[in-house]
Amino acid sequence: MGNAGLYGSKQGDGYTCKAITILRRFFNGGHIGIVGRILAPHQRMVVCIVEDRLSEEVAVQFLLLSLTKHCPDLAIALFFPPATAAFKHWCQSFPQIELRTTPVSNQQGWNVKADALLQLLREGHQEVWWIDSDIILSRDFRPRLGVLAENTLVIAEEALYGMYRDQSYRARAWGFEIGQLLPFTLNTGVLRVTPCHLKVLEAWKSALESDRYRRAQTLPCGQKPFHLFGDQDVLTALLASQAFAPIPLKILERGKDIIQYFGPAGYTLKERWHNLIHGLPPFIHCQREKPWHRSATPPPWRRFRSCLDYVRLEVSPYCFLARRYRAAIAPTRTLQWLNYHSLMGKFLAILGCGHPALTGLPISLLYSLSRLYKKVKGIDDQFNPRQAYHQLQLREAIAVVSAERS
Repeated sequence: MGNAGLYGSKQGDGYTCKAITILRRFFNGGHIGIVGRILAPHQRMVVCIVEDRLSEEVAVQFLLLSLTKHCPDLAIALFFPPATAAFKHWCQSFPQIELRTTPVSNQQGWNVKADALLQLLREGHQEVWWIDSDIILSRDFRPRLGVLAENTLVIAEEALYGMYRDQSYRARAWGFEIGQLLPFTLNTGVLRVTPCHLKVLEAWKSALESDRYRRAQTLPCGQKPFHLFGDQDVLTALLASQAFAPIPLKILERGKDIIQYFGPAGYTLKERWHNLIHGLPPFIHCQREKPWHRSATPPPWRRFRSCLDYVRLEVSPYCFLARRYRAAIAPTRTLQWLNYHSLMGKFLAILGCGHPALTGLPISLLYSLSRLYKKVKGIDDQFNPRQAYHQLQLREAIAVVSAERS
Protein backbone atom coordinates (compact mmCIF):
# COMPACT_ATOMS: atom_id res chain seq x y z
CA MET A 1 0.00 0.00 0.00
CA GLY A 2 1.90 3.01 -1.20
CA ASN A 3 0.90 6.53 -0.41
CA ALA A 4 1.57 7.80 -3.95
CA GLY A 5 2.96 11.04 -2.55
CA LEU A 6 -0.03 11.66 -0.32
CA TYR A 7 -2.23 10.46 -3.21
CA GLY A 8 -0.20 12.52 -5.72
CA SER A 9 -2.09 13.64 -8.78
CA LYS A 10 -4.55 10.73 -8.61
CA GLN A 11 -6.05 11.94 -5.35
CA GLY A 12 -6.86 15.64 -5.28
CA ASP A 13 -7.01 15.68 -1.49
CA GLY A 14 -3.24 15.13 -1.37
CA TYR A 15 -2.61 18.86 -1.53
CA THR A 16 -4.93 19.32 1.45
CA CYS A 17 -2.90 16.78 3.42
CA LYS A 18 0.37 18.53 2.66
CA ALA A 19 -1.11 21.89 3.64
CA ILE A 20 -2.33 20.45 6.96
CA THR A 21 1.12 19.02 7.68
CA ILE A 22 2.79 22.38 7.02
CA LEU A 23 0.26 24.22 9.22
CA ARG A 24 0.69 21.75 12.08
CA ARG A 25 4.47 22.07 11.94
CA PHE A 26 3.99 25.84 11.96
CA PHE A 27 1.75 25.67 15.04
CA ASN A 28 3.93 23.14 16.85
CA GLY A 29 6.89 25.44 16.38
CA GLY A 30 5.11 28.09 18.41
CA HIS A 31 4.48 30.44 15.46
CA ILE A 32 0.74 30.70 15.94
CA GLY A 33 0.11 34.43 15.88
CA ILE A 34 -3.19 35.83 14.64
CA VAL A 35 -3.72 33.13 12.01
CA GLY A 36 -2.98 30.45 14.59
CA ARG A 37 -5.52 31.84 17.02
CA ILE A 38 -8.15 31.60 14.28
CA LEU A 39 -7.25 28.12 13.03
CA ALA A 40 -5.86 26.35 16.11
CA PRO A 41 -9.27 25.46 17.68
CA HIS A 42 -10.02 23.31 14.64
CA GLN A 43 -6.65 21.55 14.64
CA ARG A 44 -7.53 19.37 17.59
CA MET A 45 -8.72 15.79 17.42
CA VAL A 46 -12.42 15.20 17.95
CA VAL A 47 -14.19 11.95 18.80
CA CYS A 48 -17.50 11.35 17.04
CA ILE A 49 -20.23 9.27 18.69
CA VAL A 50 -23.66 8.84 17.11
CA GLU A 51 -26.62 6.98 18.62
CA ASP A 52 -30.26 7.26 17.56
CA ARG A 53 -31.76 4.70 19.96
CA LEU A 54 -32.81 5.67 23.47
CA SER A 55 -32.44 2.01 24.50
CA GLU A 56 -28.65 2.36 24.08
CA GLU A 57 -28.31 5.36 26.40
CA VAL A 58 -26.51 3.38 29.09
CA ALA A 59 -23.91 2.16 26.56
CA VAL A 60 -23.31 5.76 25.49
CA GLN A 61 -22.76 6.70 29.13
CA PHE A 62 -20.19 3.96 29.70
CA LEU A 63 -18.30 4.99 26.55
CA LEU A 64 -18.31 8.63 27.64
CA LEU A 65 -17.15 7.76 31.16
CA SER A 66 -14.24 5.67 29.88
CA LEU A 67 -13.30 8.30 27.28
CA THR A 68 -13.31 11.20 29.72
CA LYS A 69 -11.28 9.17 32.21
CA HIS A 70 -8.56 7.93 29.87
CA CYS A 71 -8.57 10.79 27.33
CA PRO A 72 -9.69 13.83 29.35
CA ASP A 73 -8.20 16.28 26.84
CA LEU A 74 -10.19 15.02 23.85
CA ALA A 75 -13.18 16.91 22.48
CA ILE A 76 -16.26 14.72 21.98
CA ALA A 77 -19.05 15.43 19.51
CA LEU A 78 -22.03 13.34 20.63
CA PHE A 79 -25.01 13.12 18.28
CA PHE A 80 -27.87 11.75 20.39
CA PRO A 81 -31.30 12.99 19.15
CA PRO A 82 -33.39 11.05 21.75
CA ALA A 83 -31.46 12.53 24.69
CA THR A 84 -33.70 13.00 27.73
CA ALA A 85 -33.57 15.96 30.10
CA ALA A 86 -31.85 13.73 32.67
CA PHE A 87 -29.19 12.70 30.16
CA LYS A 88 -28.57 16.32 29.14
CA HIS A 89 -28.12 17.24 32.79
CA TRP A 90 -25.72 14.31 33.27
CA CYS A 91 -23.61 15.46 30.29
CA GLN A 92 -23.14 18.91 31.82
CA SER A 93 -20.59 17.40 34.21
CA PHE A 94 -18.24 16.83 31.26
CA PRO A 95 -17.15 20.09 29.58
CA GLN A 96 -15.41 18.22 26.74
CA ILE A 97 -18.73 16.75 25.53
CA GLU A 98 -20.71 18.67 22.94
CA LEU A 99 -24.19 17.14 22.90
CA ARG A 100 -26.08 17.56 19.62
CA THR A 101 -29.73 16.50 19.46
CA THR A 102 -30.31 17.23 15.76
CA PRO A 103 -30.07 14.10 13.58
CA VAL A 104 -26.99 13.97 11.37
CA SER A 105 -29.00 12.92 8.32
CA ASN A 106 -31.94 10.78 7.23
CA GLN A 107 -29.74 7.69 7.51
CA GLN A 108 -30.12 5.44 10.55
CA GLY A 109 -27.97 2.99 12.47
CA TRP A 110 -24.55 2.19 11.06
CA ASN A 111 -25.41 3.89 7.75
CA VAL A 112 -24.96 7.33 9.34
CA LYS A 113 -21.18 7.04 9.78
CA ALA A 114 -20.10 8.64 6.51
CA ASP A 115 -22.50 11.56 7.01
CA ALA A 116 -21.30 12.26 10.55
CA LEU A 117 -17.60 12.09 9.65
CA LEU A 118 -18.08 14.36 6.63
CA GLN A 119 -20.02 16.87 8.70
CA LEU A 120 -17.29 17.20 11.33
CA LEU A 121 -14.54 17.45 8.72
CA ARG A 122 -16.45 20.18 6.90
CA GLU A 123 -16.83 22.04 10.18
CA GLY A 124 -13.05 22.37 10.21
CA HIS A 125 -11.87 19.47 12.37
CA GLN A 126 -8.64 18.02 11.03
CA GLU A 127 -8.75 14.60 12.70
CA VAL A 128 -12.00 12.81 13.47
CA TRP A 129 -12.29 9.50 15.30
CA TRP A 130 -15.50 7.52 15.07
CA ILE A 131 -16.15 5.16 18.01
CA ASP A 132 -19.22 2.89 18.12
CA SER A 133 -21.49 3.40 21.13
CA ASP A 134 -21.07 -0.26 22.21
CA ILE A 135 -17.34 0.22 22.85
CA ILE A 136 -15.65 0.92 26.17
CA LEU A 137 -12.05 2.03 26.65
CA SER A 138 -9.55 0.31 28.94
CA ARG A 139 -6.90 3.03 28.50
CA ASP A 140 -5.81 5.91 26.26
CA PHE A 141 -5.60 4.56 22.71
CA ARG A 142 -3.16 7.16 21.37
CA PRO A 143 0.16 5.87 22.81
CA ARG A 144 -0.50 2.45 21.29
CA LEU A 145 -0.97 3.92 17.81
CA GLY A 146 1.88 6.42 17.91
CA VAL A 147 2.22 9.24 15.39
CA LEU A 148 -0.05 8.76 12.39
CA ALA A 149 0.50 10.31 8.98
CA GLU A 150 -2.19 12.72 7.82
CA ASN A 151 -3.33 10.38 5.05
CA THR A 152 -3.46 7.22 7.21
CA LEU A 153 -6.95 5.85 7.66
CA VAL A 154 -7.40 3.86 10.87
CA ILE A 155 -9.90 1.01 10.82
CA ALA A 156 -10.31 -2.27 12.73
CA GLU A 157 -10.02 -5.93 11.86
CA GLU A 158 -13.41 -7.63 11.84
CA ALA A 159 -14.52 -10.10 14.51
CA LEU A 160 -13.40 -13.65 13.82
CA TYR A 161 -16.91 -15.03 14.21
CA GLY A 162 -19.18 -14.37 11.22
CA MET A 163 -18.28 -13.15 7.73
CA TYR A 164 -14.62 -12.59 8.57
CA ARG A 165 -12.83 -13.48 5.34
CA ASP A 166 -12.80 -11.23 2.29
CA GLN A 167 -9.93 -11.74 -0.22
CA SER A 168 -11.35 -8.60 -1.90
CA TYR A 169 -14.44 -10.46 -3.14
CA ARG A 170 -16.64 -7.66 -1.80
CA ALA A 171 -14.93 -5.27 -4.21
CA ARG A 172 -15.43 -7.78 -7.04
CA ALA A 173 -19.12 -8.09 -6.18
CA TRP A 174 -19.48 -4.31 -6.42
CA GLY A 175 -17.79 -4.42 -9.83
CA PHE A 176 -14.71 -2.47 -8.73
CA GLU A 177 -11.26 -2.97 -10.22
CA ILE A 178 -9.12 -4.64 -7.56
CA GLY A 179 -6.30 -2.52 -6.19
CA GLN A 180 -5.21 -4.60 -3.23
CA LEU A 181 -6.03 -7.89 -1.52
CA LEU A 182 -7.66 -7.57 1.88
CA PRO A 183 -7.60 -10.94 3.67
CA PHE A 184 -10.40 -10.04 6.07
CA THR A 185 -13.36 -7.70 6.33
CA LEU A 186 -12.66 -4.31 7.87
CA ASN A 187 -14.71 -3.31 10.90
CA THR A 188 -15.90 0.29 11.20
CA GLY A 189 -16.41 0.23 14.98
CA VAL A 190 -13.37 2.50 15.21
CA LEU A 191 -12.36 4.84 12.40
CA ARG A 192 -9.89 7.69 12.06
CA VAL A 193 -10.20 10.08 9.14
CA THR A 194 -8.78 13.45 8.09
CA PRO A 195 -9.49 15.84 5.18
CA CYS A 196 -7.29 13.51 3.11
CA HIS A 197 -10.16 11.01 3.11
CA LEU A 198 -12.97 13.22 1.84
CA LYS A 199 -13.16 11.41 -1.50
CA VAL A 200 -13.47 7.93 -0.06
CA LEU A 201 -16.02 9.17 2.50
CA GLU A 202 -18.06 10.72 -0.31
CA ALA A 203 -17.90 7.47 -2.27
CA TRP A 204 -18.93 5.54 0.85
CA LYS A 205 -21.85 7.89 1.47
CA SER A 206 -22.97 7.58 -2.16
CA ALA A 207 -22.86 3.78 -2.04
CA LEU A 208 -24.86 3.67 1.21
CA GLU A 209 -27.52 5.87 -0.41
CA SER A 210 -27.71 3.79 -3.59
CA ASP A 211 -30.89 1.90 -4.47
CA ARG A 212 -28.84 -1.29 -4.68
CA TYR A 213 -27.73 -1.02 -1.08
CA ARG A 214 -31.05 0.21 0.28
CA ARG A 215 -32.95 -2.68 -1.29
CA ALA A 216 -30.56 -5.12 0.36
CA GLN A 217 -31.20 -3.55 3.78
CA THR A 218 -34.88 -4.48 3.56
CA LEU A 219 -34.01 -8.19 3.36
CA PRO A 220 -33.70 -10.52 6.38
CA CYS A 221 -30.11 -10.90 7.59
CA GLY A 222 -29.81 -14.40 6.17
CA GLN A 223 -30.77 -13.19 2.68
CA LYS A 224 -28.59 -10.09 2.38
CA PRO A 225 -25.79 -10.32 -0.23
CA PHE A 226 -22.45 -10.47 1.57
CA HIS A 227 -21.14 -7.28 -0.07
CA LEU A 228 -24.28 -5.35 0.89
CA PHE A 229 -24.72 -6.66 4.42
CA GLY A 230 -23.74 -3.45 6.18
CA ASP A 231 -21.76 -0.24 6.00
CA GLN A 232 -18.40 -1.90 6.68
CA ASP A 233 -18.80 -4.37 3.82
CA VAL A 234 -19.18 -1.40 1.49
CA LEU A 235 -16.14 0.43 2.89
CA THR A 236 -14.10 -2.78 2.71
CA ALA A 237 -14.97 -3.02 -0.99
CA LEU A 238 -14.00 0.61 -1.64
CA LEU A 239 -10.65 0.35 0.16
CA ALA A 240 -9.79 -2.79 -1.83
CA SER A 241 -10.65 -1.06 -5.10
CA GLN A 242 -8.05 0.43 -7.43
CA ALA A 243 -9.44 3.92 -6.85
CA PHE A 244 -8.70 3.93 -3.11
CA ALA A 245 -6.02 1.27 -2.64
CA PRO A 246 -3.29 3.98 -2.37
CA ILE A 247 -4.74 5.11 0.97
CA PRO A 248 -2.41 3.87 3.75
CA LEU A 249 -4.30 1.80 6.29
CA LYS A 250 -3.55 1.32 9.98
CA ILE A 251 -5.59 -1.73 10.91
CA LEU A 252 -6.40 -2.27 14.58
CA GLU A 253 -5.52 -5.90 15.30
CA ARG A 254 -7.83 -8.21 17.19
CA GLY A 255 -6.52 -8.94 20.65
CA LYS A 256 -3.77 -6.31 20.48
CA ASP A 257 -5.62 -3.08 19.67
CA ILE A 258 -9.25 -4.11 20.03
CA ILE A 259 -11.31 -6.99 21.39
CA GLN A 260 -14.13 -7.77 18.96
CA TYR A 261 -16.36 -9.55 21.45
CA PHE A 262 -18.81 -11.32 19.16
CA GLY A 263 -19.80 -14.96 19.37
CA PRO A 264 -17.77 -17.86 20.79
CA ALA A 265 -14.65 -16.62 18.95
CA GLY A 266 -14.96 -13.12 20.39
CA TYR A 267 -12.02 -13.55 22.76
CA THR A 268 -9.68 -16.37 21.76
CA LEU A 269 -7.07 -18.18 23.84
CA LYS A 270 -4.30 -16.48 21.85
CA GLU A 271 -5.78 -13.04 22.52
CA ARG A 272 -6.22 -13.79 26.22
CA TRP A 273 -2.60 -14.94 26.53
CA HIS A 274 -1.39 -11.75 24.86
CA ASN A 275 -3.53 -9.63 27.19
CA LEU A 276 -2.21 -11.44 30.27
CA ILE A 277 1.29 -10.31 29.31
CA HIS A 278 0.62 -6.89 27.78
CA GLY A 279 -2.68 -5.83 29.31
CA LEU A 280 -6.06 -5.23 27.68
CA PRO A 281 -6.28 -3.49 24.29
CA PRO A 282 -7.55 0.10 24.40
CA PHE A 283 -10.87 -0.72 22.70
CA ILE A 284 -13.37 -3.34 23.91
CA HIS A 285 -16.17 -3.77 21.37
CA CYS A 286 -19.33 -5.55 22.53
CA GLN A 287 -20.78 -6.58 19.18
CA ARG A 288 -24.25 -7.89 18.35
CA GLU A 289 -25.46 -9.28 21.71
CA LYS A 290 -25.66 -6.55 24.36
CA PRO A 291 -25.36 -7.43 28.06
CA TRP A 292 -27.55 -4.46 29.04
CA HIS A 293 -30.47 -6.08 27.18
CA ARG A 294 -30.17 -9.54 28.68
CA SER A 295 -32.61 -10.95 31.20
CA ALA A 296 -31.77 -11.15 34.90
CA THR A 297 -32.91 -14.80 34.78
CA PRO A 298 -30.45 -17.22 33.17
CA PRO A 299 -31.88 -19.80 30.74
CA PRO A 300 -32.08 -23.43 31.98
CA TRP A 301 -29.09 -25.68 31.39
CA ARG A 302 -31.08 -27.92 29.05
CA ARG A 303 -30.79 -25.03 26.57
CA PHE A 304 -27.03 -25.38 26.68
CA ARG A 305 -26.16 -23.02 23.80
CA SER A 306 -28.42 -20.25 25.13
CA CYS A 307 -27.02 -20.74 28.62
CA LEU A 308 -23.44 -20.56 27.32
CA ASP A 309 -24.24 -17.36 25.41
CA TYR A 310 -25.74 -15.88 28.58
CA VAL A 311 -22.65 -16.70 30.65
CA ARG A 312 -20.35 -15.43 27.89
CA LEU A 313 -21.97 -11.99 28.16
CA GLU A 314 -21.81 -12.12 31.96
CA VAL A 315 -18.04 -12.65 31.97
CA SER A 316 -17.25 -10.35 29.03
CA PRO A 317 -14.36 -7.87 29.32
CA TYR A 318 -16.90 -5.15 28.52
CA CYS A 319 -18.87 -5.90 31.71
CA PHE A 320 -15.61 -6.23 33.63
CA LEU A 321 -14.67 -2.64 32.74
CA ALA A 322 -18.22 -1.25 32.97
CA ARG A 323 -18.46 -2.31 36.63
CA ARG A 324 -15.77 0.28 37.43
CA TYR A 325 -18.14 3.08 36.41
CA ARG A 326 -21.27 1.75 38.03
CA ALA A 327 -21.31 4.38 40.77
CA ALA A 328 -21.26 7.19 38.19
CA ILE A 329 -24.50 5.94 36.63
CA ALA A 330 -26.27 3.91 39.33
CA PRO A 331 -28.09 6.85 41.02
CA THR A 332 -30.11 7.42 37.84
CA ARG A 333 -30.80 3.84 36.71
CA THR A 334 -30.73 0.20 37.76
CA LEU A 335 -27.77 -1.76 36.45
CA GLN A 336 -28.73 -5.28 37.47
CA TRP A 337 -27.25 -6.64 34.26
CA LEU A 338 -23.79 -5.94 35.67
CA ASN A 339 -24.39 -8.50 38.41
CA TYR A 340 -23.54 -12.19 38.05
CA HIS A 341 -26.89 -13.98 37.89
CA SER A 342 -25.85 -17.49 36.86
CA LEU A 343 -23.95 -19.96 39.01
CA MET A 344 -21.51 -20.60 36.16
CA GLY A 345 -20.88 -16.88 35.77
CA LYS A 346 -20.12 -16.54 39.49
CA PHE A 347 -17.83 -19.58 39.34
CA LEU A 348 -15.89 -18.25 36.33
CA ALA A 349 -15.54 -14.85 37.99
CA ILE A 350 -13.92 -16.48 41.03
CA LEU A 351 -11.77 -18.68 38.78
CA GLY A 352 -10.63 -15.59 36.86
CA CYS A 353 -9.00 -14.05 39.97
CA GLY A 354 -10.14 -10.57 38.98
CA HIS A 355 -8.47 -10.54 35.55
CA PRO A 356 -10.63 -10.12 32.41
CA ALA A 357 -8.35 -12.34 30.32
CA LEU A 358 -8.77 -15.24 32.78
CA THR A 359 -12.47 -14.69 33.46
CA GLY A 360 -14.31 -16.71 30.83
CA LEU A 361 -11.20 -18.57 29.66
CA PRO A 362 -12.89 -22.02 29.87
CA ILE A 363 -15.48 -20.83 27.30
CA SER A 364 -12.66 -19.89 24.90
CA LEU A 365 -11.10 -23.29 25.54
CA LEU A 366 -14.35 -25.02 24.55
CA TYR A 367 -14.43 -23.04 21.29
CA SER A 368 -10.79 -23.87 20.52
CA LEU A 369 -11.45 -27.57 21.08
CA SER A 370 -14.48 -27.46 18.78
CA ARG A 371 -12.41 -25.74 16.05
CA LEU A 372 -9.65 -28.35 16.45
CA TYR A 373 -12.19 -31.16 16.11
CA LYS A 374 -13.62 -29.63 12.93
CA LYS A 375 -10.14 -29.13 11.50
CA VAL A 376 -9.24 -32.78 12.14
CA LYS A 377 -12.51 -33.88 10.54
CA GLY A 378 -11.96 -31.58 7.55
CA ILE A 379 -15.07 -29.51 8.33
CA ASP A 380 -14.88 -25.92 7.08
CA ASP A 381 -18.06 -24.15 8.18
CA GLN A 382 -16.61 -20.65 8.12
CA PHE A 383 -17.75 -17.98 5.68
CA ASN A 384 -16.27 -18.51 2.21
CA PRO A 385 -16.23 -15.23 0.22
CA ARG A 386 -15.24 -16.94 -3.04
CA GLN A 387 -18.22 -19.28 -2.80
CA ALA A 388 -20.53 -16.40 -1.84
CA TYR A 389 -19.30 -14.40 -4.84
CA HIS A 390 -19.94 -17.23 -7.31
CA GLN A 391 -23.38 -17.86 -5.83
CA LEU A 392 -24.13 -14.17 -6.29
CA GLN A 393 -23.05 -14.31 -9.93
CA LEU A 394 -25.23 -17.37 -10.50
CA ARG A 395 -28.29 -15.68 -8.96
CA GLU A 396 -27.74 -12.56 -11.06
CA ALA A 397 -27.40 -14.65 -14.24
CA ILE A 398 -30.62 -16.53 -13.46
CA ALA A 399 -32.38 -13.20 -12.83
CA VAL A 400 -31.23 -11.86 -16.20
CA VAL A 401 -32.41 -14.97 -18.05
CA SER A 402 -35.78 -14.87 -16.24
CA ALA A 403 -36.20 -11.20 -17.13
CA GLU A 404 -35.46 -11.89 -20.80
CA ARG A 405 -37.97 -14.74 -20.96
CA SER A 406 -40.68 -12.64 -19.37
